[in-house]
This record gives sequence, C-alpha cells and structure tokens, in this order.
Amino acid sequence: MTDLPFISIINPIKNVERTIETNLKFLLEIDYPKERMEIIFGDGGSTDKTIDILRAWQKKFELIKVVIVPNSKSPGEARNAALKMAKGGYILFTDGDCAPRKDWAKVILEPFFKDPEIGMVGGEIHTLKADPDNDVESYCEQTHFLMVSGRCLLKEEGYYPPIMKGLPHEVNGNIHSPFFATANAAVSKKAADAVGREFWHEITSEDVDFSLRILKAGFKLYFKPQAIVDHMHRVTLAAYCKQLFGYGFGHPLAVKKHARNVLEIQFQYTPNYVTFVIPFPGKGIIYIGDFHFLHLFGLAAAINFIQTLLTGNITLWLPIWPALFLFFLYRYFNPMRKLTPKSKFSTWAKIRYLSNWALMKGGFKGAAAFGVLYIESSW
Repeated sequence: MTDLPFISIINPIKNVERTIETNLKFLLEIDYPKERMEIIFGDGGSTDKTIDILRAWQKKFELIKVVIVPNSKSPGEARNAALKMAKGGYILFTDGDCAPRKDWAKVILEPFFKDPEIGMVGGEIHTLKADPDNDVESYCEQTHFLMVSGRCLLKEEGYYPPIMKGLPHEVNGNIHSPFFATANAAVSKKAADAVGREFWHEITSEDVDFSLRILKAGFKLYFKPQAIVDHMHRVTLAAYCKQLFGYGFGHPLAVKKHARNVLEIQFQYTPNYVTFVIPFPGKGIIYIGDFHFLHLFGLAAAINFIQTLLTGNITLWLPIWPALFLFFLYRYFNPMRKLTPKSKFSTWAKIRYLSNWALMKGGFKGAAAFGVLYIESSW
C-alpha cells in the first residue's frame, strides 16, 4: 500500500452534540494522509448544537464537508446525500457516536488489495465509555453489545458465507445474517456503484439491506477484526431500549424484501441453532429460546394456579409448570452473574430483560407493518 487511494469517510448524524467532538477528534487522528481523504457528514436535521460544532471544526480542516438533509427519515437518507458527494475509490462508514482507532483506515482497506472480488469489509466494534459509572454503558461493554465477532459463526478474520437458500435467518440482520453495521464498514467504489450507491430510505436496517445487495451483486463480504471502531453506547435505559426496538422493527422488513416464502422455527440452543423449515404461503421466522420459555411456562403456571384456586381442587395443581418456569428463569438471568460489580445483579437483570422485551416489541410491530410472521430472538 505504497500508493494510498483517496478515501471518503461518511458519517450520518443527527443531534449528536454529546459525542460529535470525540468523534471528530478520533477521525482527524487517523493515520492516513489528510490530502488523500475527505470526511463527509450527512446531517439529518439536527436541532441541537451539532451543526454549530461541525462548522467550527470546518474552519480549521478543509477535508470536513457537511451536507444537510432537513427532516431526514432515516440514517440511510442522510448517508445517501453524503454518498452522492463522495469522491473516494473506497468509501468508509462510521457513525457520530463512534471513535475509529488510529490505524482503522489502513487496516480496513487491506483485504480489498488481496482479492478484487471483495466488495465490502467490516471491522470489529468495541466500547468507548463516556462515563465510567454509567450502568447502561457498563452493561453494553460487558455483554459485548454490537461486537461483530461470532456473526455467521465467524470469530476470526475471513469471508462471510454467501446467502445459500434465501432463508429468513440468512437475511434478517440477526446473528447468522451476513451483514456489516455501518458503524464500521468500507465499500469499494465499484461495489457501491453496482448497487446504485444508495441505501434504502426505510427508518432502520439499511445496513442489512445494503450488505445483502452487495452480496447479490456478486461481491464478497470480508471480516477484518483488526480494523476497530470504539462505540459510545446509549447512556440511558430508555435510549438503549429504543435502539433495540428499532432493530426488532427492521428485521421483518429485511425478511420481506430478501427471503423466500418459508417459515423457519429456530431453537436457540446450539451455535447453529436447531432449525426447522416449513412450507408457508408467506415469509416468517420464529425464534424460541430462554426468554420465550420463561414466559410460556410462567403463564402456564399462573393459569394452573388460578384454576386450582377457583375450583378448590388441589389435584389440579401441576408443579411441573412452576418448575419449568424457574428453570428457564435461572437460565435466562444466569449470565448476569458474570457481570461486575456483582452487587448490581438486579440492575444487569433489569437491563437485559427490558432490552429483550423492547427487541421483541419492535419485532411484533415490524411483523404487523410488513406482513411477515416474526417472533424475535432471546436476547
């Protein structure tokens, strides 16, 4: 890489005054010739001090460019406006709450020069804590929220698998779906042009759709874990749950667009999950894991208890239901015992449960909106 290509770094933003200065600082410290790069911010209509902060930095650094999309409906729409301006032979994506490592640009470009069929490269996402005492940030860091490692069962550097059968789990943006979050990804100009240089304008899952279209256009996706971006997570439980709700809402939309007509049932108890594929007139996927079972058996125990009380017939009482409920309750919350400090177990359990429930509610709403049968995964 003696002759470094010109690159465009695209960053969709909206009301990120809390994180934008840190984001700018890390972007400008990237080990890459400033004359060989541009940083384009696509603002979706910020109403806080985000634009004022950017304008102040623009006066000092000519490589910073800003395009404003008033009332943008989605990060994809703001990102598209920036894409239209991008001059780079390679386009790197990150977000306004991210902090790329110093060697990020050079490392994420490496695979492109080894295989011309690679159209998109994604790196690893770690955590940058803004507040060492914030419980939500600590939870996200300790549970490796947003980490890419393990997606499609790939834990080391290598190629993502192609989409073999068009099954819902391959395209929905969940753990087995080959896509890169645009918090840390790069695409070649050739691949970007092949898919129209555009993300969809839906309110979520635009990175899933973009990655899948690049795969379908005949390019390869490559995971480069050494290309690291640190993410500044949400700092309130409400904001974190809203983020998970959005993920859940977008998954059925990806299934509607990219999957074939089948119903999948996936039991979340092996790395690959135990999967049953059933002929179906529509499209759908049902995940079954600890979160689902604890509610199912909890409901069964409650119904059985009420029935016993109303009839006064103790022979109707079946202890199997509360036993199964307690078993899956333990399984679901047991991972929280590994988080520190251990004195905050109830806090970690609360965050886990409410965020999973937010994901579930997003899936229900997305399923209704897009006509897909969809029950989200155990978080």
